[in-house]
Amino acid sequence: MNTNDLEGGPELLPDAGALRRWLLADDLIDPAAPVTPADHVRAIAVREAIRELACANAGLPHHPQANEIVDEAARRARLRPVLEDLQTRYEPEATGVDAALGHIVGAIHTAIAEGTWHRLKACERDICRWAFYDASKNRSGHWCSMAVCGSREKNRRAYRRRRAATS
Repeated sequence: MNTNDLEGGPELLPDAGALRRWLLADDLIDPAAPVTPADHVRAIAVREAIRELACANAGLPHHPQANEIVDEAARRARLRPVLEDLQTRYEPEATGVDAALGHIVGAIHTAIAEGTWHRLKACERDICRWAFYDASKNRSGHWCSMAVCGSREKNRRAYRRRRAATS
């Protein structure tokens, strides 16, 4: 999710070549595997669908198509459950970018099974939407950073209240 800084920062995956380098750096793809423009489009769609699901975890509006996009990535990856040391993980039977996306989707399914998925949230600040793991005891985190987005959002809300009170 955080390969695209929506607030004006860089898009780290602007094309198929950048996606290939990113996948190689994390050992998610075989060095001989090609990455096509169509693969790039699918990968970006999966990334944004995961952002939408993290928005849902934060109680924010999200696109209902997100589930379908992630499910399609799982189908293309041909994910299969593997039992190891009394833990289930999901392995893709596909190759290339579909396998790489399958590893990511498999991690989502594992997090859901472990009960940690709902802690992956998107920042509540609408121009940020950065992913963060809500480690708060009561799962009440709203912002990726209290020092940056939290402070800005609280100041913005206070300003609106002051303006409304003087109107």
